[in-house]
Amino acid sequence: MRADHCASQPGAQLQAGGQITAADALLIVLVIGAGLLLDRTVELPVQATGSVIVWAVMLRLLHRARGDLRVIIIACLAWSSFGEVFASLIWGLYKYRLYNIPMFVPPGHVLMLLLALFAAERWRRLVLTAAPVIAVSYAVFALSMHRDMFSVLLTPLFVATLLMGRRREVYSATFLLAVVLELYGTWLGNWRWADTASWLDLSMANPPICIGALYCLRDVLSGATLSWIRGWKQRRQEEDIAESGTLPAGGTV
Repeated sequence: MRADHCASQPGAQLQAGGQITAADALLIVLVIGAGLLLDRTVELPVQATGSVIVWAVMLRLLHRARGDLRVIIIACLAWSSFGEVFASLIWGLYKYRLYNIPMFVPPGHVLMLLLALFAAERWRRLVLTAAPVIAVSYAVFALSMHRDMFSVLLTPLFVATLLMGRRREVYSATFLLAVVLELYGTWLGNWRWADTASWLDLSMANPPICIGALYCLRDVLSGATLSWIRGWKQRRQEEDIAESGTLPAGGTV
């Protein structure tokens, strides 16, 4: 799989290729699924030990990645770490079972993004159909019941990514995977969402079904980071060419 985007646009789009295999995708599902299942009862030392496995899988994929995909992985890791600190510790939208940010969470976000890229390439029509139907249908239901208004607020954000993004299938796959992950993690008790979104005073379900919109924001920021880096490299190359072009033939500095 490769990550690609238009370097001239801030919202650079992700694109899947052939670097992530079906075996890799299965490994990601097993690591996340089994890891959360085991994490629901362990204490901090064991949790830290288990996190090593998630990091090892992510680093293996990073080592094997080629081209822009390496930047995407590192950017996703950085933005996910920032997002977890802000959303959980500062904003207080949700709390993990041990009131920390487990060390497996940031690399877990990377694995989720890679899985979304894998799914988007292979089931494009399915994810493009299912994601908006689920998001809009649930938002209408939540609005009619006056519950989970946070999801109602997030739904236009998700729809906007589908309308404006060139790789809509990636965001759709991310949204669907986020729904599954959030339902699974909250059911196990690994984390719990607050009843109300502070600052906004909006009700939230546990989990907010349309929280996948924020996962899509993670993807957008990762792509934008790649776009900025590629643009910076291109400007540096142009500057080097311009400087070298001012030198006389065979001249030295």
